[in-house]
Formats: sequence, C-alpha cells, structure tokens
Amino acid sequence: MGMMVLVALAQAPGARAMADLKDLKLPPVEKKAWVFKGFPIMAWWPPPGTRTLEDFQRYKEAGFTIYPANPDGGFANALKLARKAGLSIMPWRTKQGFDVPPPPRPIVFPENDPNVVGWITRDEPGGYDQVIEQIAAVNELMRKDPTRWALFNFFPPHHQKNPDTEETAQAAVRNGMPVISYDNYVIMGNGTDRTKEHFDNLGRARALSLTHGVPFWAFALTTRHGRYRRPSESDVRWKQFTNLAYGAKGLWYFCYWGPHRWRGWDTKSIVDSATGKPTDLYRHVRAINHTVGDMGDVLLGLTSEHVAHTNPPAGHLPFKKGQHWIADIKARNALIGFFRDGKQVRYAMVVNQMHGMSKSSKETADTVVLTFGPDVTSVEAVNWLDGKPGKLALKDKRTSLRIAGGTGVLIRAK
Repeated sequence: MGMMVLVALAQAPGARAMADLKDLKLPPVEKKAWVFKGFPIMAWWPPPGTRTLEDFQRYKEAGFTIYPANPDGGFANALKLARKAGLSIMPWRTKQGFDVPPPPRPIVFPENDPNVVGWITRDEPGGYDQVIEQIAAVNELMRKDPTRWALFNFFPPHHQKNPDTEETAQAAVRNGMPVISYDNYVIMGNGTDRTKEHFDNLGRARALSLTHGVPFWAFALTTRHGRYRRPSESDVRWKQFTNLAYGAKGLWYFCYWGPHRWRGWDTKSIVDSATGKPTDLYRHVRAINHTVGDMGDVLLGLTSEHVAHTNPPAGHLPFKKGQHWIADIKARNALIGFFRDGKQVRYAMVVNQMHGMSKSSKETADTVVLTFGPDVTSVEAVNWLDGKPGKLALKDKRTSLRIAGGTGVLIRAK
C-alpha cells in the first residue's frame, strides 16, 4: 500500500510541479543594467488611460517615477499620456481588476518603445503551476531584452505557500528575474498594527535580497478596504521609511486612484477616484516621494549590513550599545538600518517608529539622541524630510534629532 501511494504521488501534477520548480532551468538571461536610472516609485492603479493629461502630470508631480500601464480599454491612450507627462512606463502583461473596460481588440505590447522600461507579468501567482508559468514568462521577456526588467509581484511572504517565498524567489532569480517585489498591509481598521508581521516579512525580503544579490521592492497602503484603515500621515511615513531602513530599493503604494463603485472600498486614495483631485494623502505621499527621489542615487548604491530596534518585536534584533558606529540611541521607539556604499562609507537610516491612526507626523514626533563611536569624527544628515540636511552638531560624540513620527533620517559618518 505504501509503495502504491508513493507511485501515485510521484505521478500527481502537484508532485511533478514541485520537482519541476526545484530543477527548473530555463535558458540563461544575460545580466545587464536596467535601462531605468531613477529610484522606482510606483502606484498600483495609477491614473487610467481614460483620464486626462492633467491627471498624469499630477501623478508625476507627486514624485512617482514609473507608470504601470494596465492593458485595458485605455491602454493606448495611457501610453501617450504617460509619455507626454515624462513618465517611464512598466506595463502589466495581464489585465488587473481596475474599473476600465477591456480593450476592443487584443493588446499589442510596444516592445521597442523607449519609454517602456520593463514589464509586470502578474500579481501574486499561487501554487507551483502558476509560479512556474510566471517564472517562464519573466524569463522569456528578460531574454528578449535584459535591460527592460520583468517581474511578477509576490504574495506577502508569510502567505506565499506551495511554493513558499524562499522557493519561489530562488527559482525566479535563478532563471533571470532581477528584482523581488511583494505587498503587505498591516494597519488595521481598529487602530492596531500587525507590527511583527510587517518586520517578519521585511526581514525575509531583506535576507532574500542579500542572498540572491537582487533588490527588493515593498508597499505602503493608501486605500481603506476590508479590515484595513486609511493611513494617517504618520502611518504612511512609517511604512515607507521602515521599508527603506531594511534596504528596499523600490517603493509601491496601494493605491493611487482606486475604485469608485466597489463595496467595502473607500473611494478616496491618494486622489479621489470620482474626480482625480488630490486628497489629504496626496501632499503626504508627495513629500515622501520627493525626499526619497532626492536621495535615490545614494539609496540605490547602499548595501544593508544590520537592522536593530530599540523596542524589537518578538524575534527581531534589539539595538545593543557599543556594537556599531552609532554606539547608543535614546528614543521612544526607533529603528536603525546600517549600510555601506561601494567605497565602504558608513550610512544609517534612523526611523522614529511612532505613528498611529489619525495621527500626524508632528504629533508623533520624538527627540532621538544618538551617541557615536570613538572613530566617528563627523556626521552628516544626507536627507531629512522635516529637517535641514548637512553636518550635525556634535557634543561629546552626541547629537539630538527631532524626528517626525514615522519618518527616517539618512545620515553618513566620517
């Protein structure tokens, strides 16, 4: 009986798919630099192609650098409007569930359009068959042109099952996928946060990125739906600056536009989906995006070395005094991501993690006191959303920073 079961299992489609993923070896992809040169900042559900040039310009003015075009009835016009607005384009190869009707005829994707910098093949493939299918789709696109990056978006890492996140990433990167992208929403409608889940998944993404030598991209929620709340200013800052502190090399928002007739979904995201006009979140997101864009070249050149919390969630590393070039930190709830660039210059992203439902970044601000090690002669704030970049005043190797809630300050040591 046992042998019969084993034979049947070996012949089952699921068992074959498991073996196929483990041994999947598609034609090799030539490694080349991405044709896109900025810091990737994108919104799921950007302005649809049925809207106006003003809507596309407003998206760009908010600091978004890539437009993910949806292959729907507005696709051709979206390409034209994105081009006029000066946006790079990364089309979906599969239609997403947006509010625009399907195209009247099959989409012909613009393979040689200079504004097209890459492709997104699918969102959240689940099961071995779907994952293998998407790895093959990415591989084919990357072989056609390895300078136009192709990817599919992962489930939140703790939800990626059969195959899990590690199996999926290993096979995808081995077969040419140049970036790992995943979504994860953790701010809840009752005012709580799934903080441990957020950092568990960030930790897994960071580890995969370092292990496989590819960047990772992560999300912030900007649309109330289901169990999730509409973020405050401090919420959305917290999500994106903690993503960066863990080493994210690209940022997503879910969503920019959003639905206007879906049950259980807010009609207002970063803009109002009925009118396209900015909501309160627009200026908060614009401030984050322009800050990140200003330091984008620096961020893209950094390698994450260590991450530590003053109040670590279970399973995460506490900050230990005297072990780093930032020798000590006094804060209510802070996160420090340590980095080095290609010349071994030391950097750190210091994040004030105070945030909450309906709370501004100002009312959750904290004074963070940093003490530096004996080999640090000077420290510079490279970028600071609410403060002034430049050399920090040190007294006895110590400085104080008033950091807004949810906000990160990138500093560099000499």
